[in-house]
Formats: sequence, structure tokens, C-alpha cells
Amino acid sequence: MEYLHLYLLLLILASFIFNRYLIPNIRNLPPTPLSAITIIGYLFFFKPPIHRTLSQIATRHGTVLLLRFGCRRVLLISSSSAAEDLFTKNDAVFAHRPKLIAGKQFGHNYTNLAWAPHGALWRHLRRVSCLEILPFHRLRNHHDSLADEVKLLLGRLFRSENEIVELKPVFLELVLDVMMRMFAGKRSCRNKLTAEMSAESISLLDYVTRSFRMTTGEPDLGYFMPILKFLGLKGLEHRSKELQKKGDLLMDNLIKELRTTMLEFSDGPGEKEEKVIEFLLARQKDDPTRYPDEIIRGLLLVLMASGTDTSAGIMEWAFSLLLNHPKVLQKAQNEIKNYVGNDRFLEQSDIEHLHYLNCIVKETMRMYPVAPLLVPHESSKECTIGGYNVPKGTMLMVNVWAIQNDPNIWIEPTKFKPERFEEVVGKRDGFKLMPFGYGRRSCPGKHMAVRVISLALGSLIHCFEWERVSEKMVDLTEETGLALLKAQPLMAVCRSRSAMVNLLSEI
Repeated sequence: MEYLHLYLLLLILASFIFNRYLIPNIRNLPPTPLSAITIIGYLFFFKPPIHRTLSQIATRHGTVLLLRFGCRRVLLISSSSAAEDLFTKNDAVFAHRPKLIAGKQFGHNYTNLAWAPHGALWRHLRRVSCLEILPFHRLRNHHDSLADEVKLLLGRLFRSENEIVELKPVFLELVLDVMMRMFAGKRSCRNKLTAEMSAESISLLDYVTRSFRMTTGEPDLGYFMPILKFLGLKGLEHRSKELQKKGDLLMDNLIKELRTTMLEFSDGPGEKEEKVIEFLLARQKDDPTRYPDEIIRGLLLVLMASGTDTSAGIMEWAFSLLLNHPKVLQKAQNEIKNYVGNDRFLEQSDIEHLHYLNCIVKETMRMYPVAPLLVPHESSKECTIGGYNVPKGTMLMVNVWAIQNDPNIWIEPTKFKPERFEEVVGKRDGFKLMPFGYGRRSCPGKHMAVRVISLALGSLIHCFEWERVSEKMVDLTEETGLALLKAQPLMAVCRSRSAMVNLLSEI
């Protein structure tokens, strides 16, 4: 009996060595480091912060790795060259999404823009969002809405100056108001001078923030360890399902309201501000099978949920960095004063001329990309990346945080230096800077996000002096989860610049 036990032990050991070392070499798979991540992978995977942990593994073992998170194969890409190989040669292969709970519940059973598999439905959704909802010319038509919302924000801050302000809620309400104006032609606040929000808007903001947190902050253990589903681990799925019901109801009510009050599209262009929901409902009349309420609802919810917290998060990081670097803040303020002056507010057309402000936005997104591992992809067939064979059904994670903080690419990457982008104004950043992803699955709302962030950030710098609440530096600790958000809310003190008081008092 003892010999039998010894024989079984040797057989298990031989099988482990064969499967872990010989088969990968025969199949030319990417390296799989022998570490805790290959044995108790899913536990190690969720060790925070994830992007930094995976970056350390890549530094030790290579920038193209095939890891094992529980029962799932995960391809980890951590270099600009590997990302270029991926997106230029295998973008279509990795255009699928893994079947995560977020896609099932918030993605309406994998049928919305963010979670639909690469195919006819996804191409239709992508075309509608990129060519009909969010194209550059349509954004220009809504620049007055953005400018109005930024001015109202300036007015509220002017009336509460010298008080300590928590900036993240301010940014969230701004982005929500901009989207509500664009989508439905209505604001989230009851009047122009207060930040008091309607019950409907409070519910909508609660939905977009909670759905974002569930998607990025709570691990889908059942995906990586399916056995847990059979053991009754369905808490995340149940909570996601209940929250999505609320989101669907809110958007259905908004669509119903616009349907009953919308005007016929008989007015000439430019005579009224066209609302996105009205635009989509008009398309529904012409082609009801391709524009059902479910498609319209899913598009609006995914654009709102994915754009609100991310844009607000970038603005919070930007202000945190500026408060810790007052010389950079002063340089940006001087640039805006010299170009815009003090007798008018910053306008959208000014942004392209404010190169240092644009450098600050880029440097913030380089250091703190909101999605440091991007939204996960999945391979639809076997392919080759970096000279290695990658099996079909492999989950993909691109560690853009590691790429954008790579000392081989960026000089002193841990330092906040907007000046590094002054020499590359107008040039493409290639695969070195990818805060919105790349290729088919890149963020369709990136232009809108940059416009909102730049105008809001520039306007707040232009109109106010900003200070930390104490002598201590702003805490830059990162929140645990797949999204790169601040762990501690940003508090700051603002007071109006004396040269802008008269202008601000007119709001």
C-alpha cells in the first residue's frame, strides 16, 4: 500500500511537470511563471492593487505571460511592443468579451455596446454610437450645453467660496448634467443656482456610480471558479440584477417622457438643440427592428454609466496632482490668463490653443488611467502574440498602467511632469499612451470625455485660486479594484480670483 501511495504521488508530480513545462514548450505557449498565481491564482489575482501586482510579475517574468486565474487562462500584456503586436495584428481576434456577471446583468445578457460579442449586433451598436450619437460634429452642436453646465458649476462654487469642497461629487453632477442635457435636453438640478437634485436624478446618479463600482470593484469569483456558482455564491449577480432593474426603469421612463413630448424633425437644422433620445426615436420610426426600445435603453445606459464616474475620476486625479504641484497649477493658470484674459469665460474653442492644459490632462491619464487593465477581451480563435501561440478562449488583460509607467519609455515615470508632452504636441502617442484602449473595442466616448475634462479643468483653474485643506500633501492612495480611483476623497478650498469676481457674480 505504501508503494502504491508513492507511485500515485510520483505520477501526480510527473503529470504536473508535464502539463506545466513540457506541453507549453511543445505548443509554444507564453511563459507561465511558477508562483502563487499558478496554484491559487484567483486568490492572488485579487490582491490589491491589481495593476501594480501584475506589473511586478511582468517585470520578473516577461511582458507576455499566460497566467491561470482559477480555471481561466489569462494573457497578460505589459509592454508597448506587445500591445502593438496585439492591436495591429490580432485586434479582431480579441474583439470578444468574456462572459462576466457584469456583461450578463448590466450588459442586458451581453447585448449592449460594452459587452456584446464581436459580430453584427456589436457592429450596429458601435456604428450608432460612433457615427450617429458621439461623432465630432454632433459634439460641436452640444458645446453650448457643456459651456452652460460649466458656468453653472462656477456660479455654485463662487457662492460657496472659502468653504471646503469635496470635488468628486461636484464632478459627478457636472458630467451627469452634461449627459442629461445631451441625451434628454434636461438638467438634473431643480434650478440653476443650487446643487439640489431631483429624486429622478439622484436615482440615476446612484445607478451609474453603483453599477460602475460593482463592475470594477467586486471580483466575479464565479467566472474564475465556476464551482462556486454551484455552491450558491450568487450575491454579486443578485445585487447586479436588482440594480439593473432600477436602471432600466429610470431610462424607460425617460424614453417614454421624450416620446410623448418630442417634436417632429421638421424644423431646420440649428433651430433647436436636437436631443439624442429624440434622434434615436426618429430612427426607430424608420427602422423599428434595428432601433427597439431595448437597444436605445442599453446604448444610453452604457454610455452614461461608463462615462460619468470615469470622467469625474480623471478630474479628481488631475486636481489632486495640481494641488500637490502648485507651480504646475500656476503655470496652467498663467497660460489661460494670457490667452483668454479676465473679461470672459474659457470657451471650448480655446482648448486647442492651451497646450499646457492639454499636457496636464494627458499626464494625468498617463499616471492614473481609470481602467489600468482596460476592459477585458477574449480571443475567438488561436493566434500568435509576441511569437507565442495563444489558445482560443483566452481572456486578455492589457496593463496600460504598466506601459504608461514604463521607465524604458518614460523618463522618471513616477513624477508628475506635464512638460513631457510639450515636445509631442500634435503627434500620436502610439501604443505608449492608451487610457481609452485601442482598436475596435476602444472607448467610443473618448472625445466627449476629453472635451468635458479639459473645459471643466481649465475653467476651474481660470476662475479660482485653489489650496489644500492643510499643509499635508493630498493623499494619492489608490482605491482597491479594477478601476483606478482615489481611496480618499479630494477636499480643497477655492476662492475667486479677484479679476474674475465681477464676471462670476453675473452667473
